[in-house]
Amino acid sequence: MSRITALPKVASLLSSGLAAVTLTACGTADPPIPPATTTSSTTAPAKASFPLTISRVGGIAGFTDNLSIQDDGGVLAVTKNGQVTCTLDEASLAVLNEAALQVHDTDQPTGPPQTASDQLDVLFGAGTGMLRVNDPRVAGAEPVVNQLLADVNGPKASRKLCT
Repeated sequence: MSRITALPKVASLLSSGLAAVTLTACGTADPPIPPATTTSSTTAPAKASFPLTISRVGGIAGFTDNLSIQDDGGVLAVTKNGQVTCTLDEASLAVLNEAALQVHDTDQPTGPPQTASDQLDVLFGAGTGMLRVNDPRVAGAEPVVNQLLADVNGPKASRKLCT
């Protein structure tokens, strides 16, 4: 057999061998492909201008309560009974933060002037802005504000939001 006639046979054998090797390499022995990792971009909730403030003045009982709330939940309250410190729970702090985002630095309480001697004003503020707690922009925080005022004016054992 001459070299020229043997060349096509060798090429055919090589081609068959390569095909067999290729098919074997594609079997189930392939390493598994790791699942794609997804990175979730969680954005932190917006933060209001701290400290937040709550002020309650007046009423038949003669309230004079001033509260300062820090971004970590720390509360300093000055009431007619003295000074109180406590830490607000995270859920309540989140409610107050959400309401405070609605308070702008230029906001000031509006409404009729105080004429009654037993008028009770409860104000909620963030930054230099302040609104009455029943203002529709912050009214969602009113239950938390009222309970927080009760907490700092009551005995430590009966506090619900600020321990």
